[in-house]
Amino acid sequence: MEVKGEGHMFADLHAIAAFCGELVEAQTYIGDIPETKAIPSLCFPPPRIADGPGSVSSFRKTYTLAIRVIQATDSQAFLAAERIADGIRYARYRIPELDEVGNATGGYLRIDRLELRMAGTGEAELAAEWSRQSSYSRESYARINTLHVAGRLKNDGEAAE
Repeated sequence: MEVKGEGHMFADLHAIAAFCGELVEAQTYIGDIPETKAIPSLCFPPPRIADGPGSVSSFRKTYTLAIRVIQATDSQAFLAAERIADGIRYARYRIPELDEVGNATGGYLRIDRLELRMAGTGEAELAAEWSRQSSYSRESYARINTLHVAGRLKNDGEAAE
């Protein structure tokens, strides 16, 4: 079975990381986060994913990414995370999608919700939520080119052969 769109999540992570990296200067970690991190740093671990039906012909996957902003102090971490959140807000909650090389595609990832909280000493967490809608797989059938009907249709009052 072919799985469509499985690269969306990592493409989305890279687009969000690039957007945040323009707002805050820090070492960036995407995917696997090491135990020892540079200060300052931005960490983008894999997001939490919830799914459900979207419509009769599609399903929806909702991603929640916990962006970890690490700085020397609590106040620096909070201010850096708030700078990122404001950058997303002022951009109308849109993050430019990127291709494999890192160039903007012209499409946008729409952030549905942001939540900021402190996550430890010198660490703030900015939760960003977005959704993707995908079509269900459809069964394919062989196309009928010509249909021949043997026999005739029944008229009112007479029996069919």
